[in-house]
Amino acid sequence: MKHILMTILLGVAAPLAIAGEGGPVQQVIEAPRQEVGPVIVQLEESIPLIMSDNIAGISIGTSRIADVIVHDQNTLFVTGKAYGSTSLHVIDTLGNVVVDTTIHVVDASPTRLRVNRAGSDYSMDCTPNCQAAPNIGDNADYYQSIISQARDSGQ
Repeated sequence: MKHILMTILLGVAAPLAIAGEGGPVQQVIEAPRQEVGPVIVQLEESIPLIMSDNIAGISIGTSRIADVIVHDQNTLFVTGKAYGSTSLHVIDTLGNVVVDTTIHVVDASPTRLRVNRAGSDYSMDCTPNCQAAPNIGDNADYYQSIISQARDSGQ
């Protein structure tokens, strides 16, 4: 019985003793989080995200999947770089994490066509006529050939 009374006494008196004359210790109050996401972005496309809080910083889990750029104090741009998912955290000017969400990079384009020949993929974009549109995961020779042609035509 003595042990129970001592435990109760310490549970009540400890916060007052630690706080000193100023009263009980204040509880840490977490800042409200803005409901964002999950964010779904197309591969190689950008979308804006408008924040209600001023943005002081961002953290992205895997920058190989998506890139996030702060445009101004309330606007982010998310760009899909590779298929997959990663985390996004936005920090406000007080240092609070106000957004904790997931970015999913997908290929949901209704005009994309993927042809599989002997186990190798060849992507095309069909708007309105089909043209080569190499994509991550395509046959390496096909991908390099089209990318090289595009690079050479731009010089």
